[in-house]
Amino acid sequence: MTPSTQTAPGPISQSELRELLRVYRAENWRGIQTPEVQAQLAEAMLQPDAESVLKQVTQFWEIPPQACVLDVGSGVGGFVVGCRQLGHRAFGVEPDRIGAGGWITSIQIASRRVQTNVFVAAVGERLPFADERFDLVTLNQVVEHVADAMEVLREGARVLRRGGAMYVACPNYLRFYEPHYKVVWLPLLPKAIGRTYLRLRGRNPIMLRDLRYTTNRRLRRWLEALGEGYRILDLHQEQFKRKCAGQGRFESRSARFVQKLISLPLVGPLVRKAVLWWFRLREGGCEMLVLRDGIAK
Repeated sequence: MTPSTQTAPGPISQSELRELLRVYRAENWRGIQTPEVQAQLAEAMLQPDAESVLKQVTQFWEIPPQACVLDVGSGVGGFVVGCRQLGHRAFGVEPDRIGAGGWITSIQIASRRVQTNVFVAAVGERLPFADERFDLVTLNQVVEHVADAMEVLREGARVLRRGGAMYVACPNYLRFYEPHYKVVWLPLLPKAIGRTYLRLRGRNPIMLRDLRYTTNRRLRRWLEALGEGYRILDLHQEQFKRKCAGQGRFESRSARFVQKLISLPLVGPLVRKAVLWWFRLREGGCEMLVLRDGIAK
């Protein structure tokens, strides 16, 4: 299948979009996040946002002009809209109905934000596109929600062109935090206990049922299973290595102290190894870039 660019009705106004987002968050996230958090997120979703992800990608892979981009799990469409504003040919995939559902879905909101039909109702396990169709595929906070993470990643790799890149980000559940409910959480907390804990805090545990606990190690294992022809970069580790090599600057005093330790003879390699191990174990989120038959900058 080739993504459609058929003309659609004109984009809605910011005031209309704000109201749709407010209703969508209230219906689909009731009991999961507090009304205050929902209001803040709805306001943040008003503005297209592609640059935060693209900035991470361009450190290690050069995005071609007018790149063909696929956002798997495109939500209310902010990333796709932002990419198109930057001149890229961006498309989004999102299930038509998720969770308990409400009278309006995320893909319906996304479709109202652009004048062309660039959003497709589908699941990541069965992408309705031909092989090697896209220069860049993004899965941002997606694999923890899907039924079969490995199949979603295989599908993302299938539609990725040779020389292209796939960006994958997800939570690291070895932290003491649950990012969807935004509450303190024990690492890999058994879900039976987690449901009781959420109810005691007055939260609806429905989302926990379909959440998959992701970690850096698990994500890397899934990506390595794609086979030969793919190079995997852990972006947090790669950025740390570059700063240690003098390409960039550490902002915190503690990080600069670690940088000095790494430069020392004998003890330096041990400190470096310990820090990279810490990233794999406890880093706040997993962020990896898969290069298909490509070489990093």
